[in-house]
Amino acid sequence: MLRIFIILSFFVSLISCSGVSVQTRVGISQKINIFGAKRDLQQFYSDQEAHESGAILLGSVEGEICHGDGIGKTQSLLYNSATPEAIDLLKEDVIRKSGNAFTINSCIENSLSYCDVSALCTGQAYDLYKK
Repeated sequence: MLRIFIILSFFVSLISCSGVSVQTRVGISQKINIFGAKRDLQQFYSDQEAHESGAILLGSVEGEICHGDGIGKTQSLLYNSATPEAIDLLKEDVIRKSGNAFTINSCIENSLSYCDVSALCTGQAYDLYKK
């Protein structure tokens, strides 16, 4: 009987902890590396400028941010505050594509029913050093 109780307790604790996430030092150092890499990215002001510099196009990138739940509880949020966050996510997409340069082609307020404020930025990822 005691054995069954211990086994059931073990499974209950496994189930109750299934949503718990643990952040390790690897996760923290990875975030620091991404932060540093974002800071080191070169921004071109047009795709033509990137092309003329000899940068190799890696592909399209985007960053999208959504604040609130669409019910309007966060009406005080402004589009202008969401845009820098969307650009930051676009830069992370550049890094995922192994790029070191980018362009921002557009940033728009995106109407999403499940967000109070949303912004979408699109651009291109480039590599300056591939030859």
